[in-house]
Amino acid sequence: MEDNKDCVSCQVVDDNPLTQPCADDDTGSNPTVPTAPPACDTAKVPGLNCPTTNACDYWELVNSPEACIISDYIEENIVIGGAILNVHKLLGVYEQDSLQDVTGLGEPISGGDHPNFPSTNAFDAHITEWRSAQTGSDVVTSAYIGYDFGPIKLNNGRMRYGIDTFIKHDISTIRIKQGCDAENRVTKVRVERSQNGEQWFGVKILNVQDCDGMVTLTFNKTVPSRYWRIRPLAFNGGNADSWIVQGVQLVEREETNVSNIQDKIFLENRDRQYNQFPIRMKCAYTPIDVQANASKYGFMMEDVYILEVPFSMTVAKLGRPFVIGDIVQLPSETQYTPTLQARLKYLEVLDVAWSTNGYTPTWVPTLQRLIAKPALSSQETKDIFGKMTKNIDNSGLWDNDDGNNTKIQDLSDITQTIKAKANTMVPQDGTDFATAPELSDEFLEYGRKNGLNVDKFNRRGHPHGQDAMPPNGHTYTQADTFPVAPKNGEYHRLTYTHINKDLPARLYRYSTIKNSWIFLEMDNRHQLKNSKSLLEEFKTGNHTGIPVPSNKVDENL
Repeated sequence: MEDNKDCVSCQVVDDNPLTQPCADDDTGSNPTVPTAPPACDTAKVPGLNCPTTNACDYWELVNSPEACIISDYIEENIVIGGAILNVHKLLGVYEQDSLQDVTGLGEPISGGDHPNFPSTNAFDAHITEWRSAQTGSDVVTSAYIGYDFGPIKLNNGRMRYGIDTFIKHDISTIRIKQGCDAENRVTKVRVERSQNGEQWFGVKILNVQDCDGMVTLTFNKTVPSRYWRIRPLAFNGGNADSWIVQGVQLVEREETNVSNIQDKIFLENRDRQYNQFPIRMKCAYTPIDVQANASKYGFMMEDVYILEVPFSMTVAKLGRPFVIGDIVQLPSETQYTPTLQARLKYLEVLDVAWSTNGYTPTWVPTLQRLIAKPALSSQETKDIFGKMTKNIDNSGLWDNDDGNNTKIQDLSDITQTIKAKANTMVPQDGTDFATAPELSDEFLEYGRKNGLNVDKFNRRGHPHGQDAMPPNGHTYTQADTFPVAPKNGEYHRLTYTHINKDLPARLYRYSTIKNSWIFLEMDNRHQLKNSKSLLEEFKTGNHTGIPVPSNKVDENL
């Protein structure tokens, strides 16, 4: 096998390699950065001068002097007389998963290997290299390098299931290290995925740096798939040159990006990341009367704010237009408590459109119209309103249940009040073991080791929920003996306190037809009363001397 050439790798450490030039890139060009439009017309308009600060930016809609002047006038008016708007920019969903290469258990795939450079070389420790069987223009038409994660197997290599089941990964980051010479490298690739190796779906078209270093390519997650491959779209080499790859890594990691979608079923992004330091800009809006909509729980969701912000100012400040999910704070809407503590007004952007107030006479929009409602403290907004977990601070108190949150109203006392009242009405915390249809075999063994006779009340179909109480709130008598002169249909709860207070009570009903007391049910809850502490001990695993079973307690307990 031919030895690899020694080559100096370009230092690409950023997750977005296109932000750094390669060591062997003389031009330093970046094919993905949008190019600015031609220089705008800065000719003087009678009495006015079209500024060149905003008019030449590539994100301007129209670079005509008239639209430029109108846009600047609108922006100037809002900057001078508009309301302050503190923007917490939505950065996207938090980075998901880790930077671990998920290859290793499957098999490499390719469009053809050079006899001395198999595809397995592309997934080793970058010591060897893979070369395509195709050369020249055939590299773009037929060559590819990829990975088959394969079927689900046991450690001994046997198929785990009797049906076809496969390992699937949702790849969102690819690291690739190409050959030392430029004629053996590709500059544009198409990432593809497949479930069967025959029908391929395009994931992303990416530009690859023309260098011999490890380059990281990132894109959004799509669908967990068995097969993944990289197919060239642009190749530097001539008719005799092969595509050379020294290393490929497939990673299930998605960078923080505003275009990420975390839950693709409900289209929700719960783990959002926000810029915690606000960006200050100006806006125009019509104040609304919140007096009728305010309640003891805070501002009602009926409060809908319509904000107008200059498009050019937004892009200059945020680097992008407003998007759904951005959090804004209006200092002009700040409220105060009776103790003069400020309660800030936070709004979440629910919709973005062009404002009808910002069109020029030539139908060029200049204002963004934001529809926003009061933001709620939740998992989505924890970067703004604080973490959702509880910790004990140095004083020994819960750090988020003390009512001292300066940003939002602490409603934790409402939840605690509901729990306290529920406990008073039904003094039972957690699962009622007494109503369980059947105790687990592991608990029975645990009970026997602790001297508890659990077999007497653990029979199949035994009604554990019976409590020897009359139904529907009927009146009854209770004593260790039966009443002397009962009437037909009367209930009596017979107890055994004179013998043993731990004996369960029995419910009877008198029948004049049979002239006797008819047994109805026994208080089976009482049977479990003395074992309740043992059940709790078994459930929490706080017992000592006996190993904790793998399945501590039955799901029905």
